[in-house]
Amino acid sequence: MLTGCQQQDDMTLATGVLELELSRAGHPAVATRAVDDDLCVDILDDEGTLLNHYAAGTVPAKIVLAPGNFVLRAYTDNQTSWPTANSGKGTACYYAETTFSMENDMVFRMRLDVPMTNYAVSLALPEHFHELFSSYTFTLHSGTRTVTINEGEKAYFAVAEGGFSYALRATNTDNVTHSHSAIDFPDIEAGKVFTVSYSYDSNATSGGVDIIITDDMETENTDISL
Repeated sequence: MLTGCQQQDDMTLATGVLELELSRAGHPAVATRAVDDDLCVDILDDEGTLLNHYAAGTVPAKIVLAPGNFVLRAYTDNQTSWPTANSGKGTACYYAETTFSMENDMVFRMRLDVPMTNYAVSLALPEHFHELFSSYTFTLHSGTRTVTINEGEKAYFAVAEGGFSYALRATNTDNVTHSHSAIDFPDIEAGKVFTVSYSYDSNATSGGVDIIITDDMETENTDISL
């Protein structure tokens, strides 16, 4: 949301003032901080020349600018490094870009939620799983990356890679190994956390699990036999 207003003071401003309220989507702004400490900010002129760069944790709440047209970029500083961070599991990456104009004697108030540009995948195992199975490996693959995560962890992937595949291999306390072939899930979306949730399938004649893929919007169920 971008809003502009004229400031009526006894002293006329020689320049304009940009007031910022920036936060990562899903991370509400702290009342005592106008700009999320994880965000960097660049201000460019309308020809793409960088005028101001503020590293994460140094972005002021107010920036004085001469009249003109500008581009503001707000982003986390892991734009290229996020896939290899967190021991290869990746981290959330945020980016937003918007244009605005400044006039003399203007205070321009900008409120912006900066969206996550990648997505995450997590794992949920059924109750008593760790009592019944002595070990397991949950593998995710997207693009050129293959990542193994445990329950409670997340792996982050790029939307441009076109989805992910997942597979579980588990060995029970009788030393019998169960597994299924990799299953593709192409219907991904930036900013979502997709949870692969395994549950026991009492209706499966040979034993099995119910695979549930969930995000904030949809649920898809697929029964597989192990």
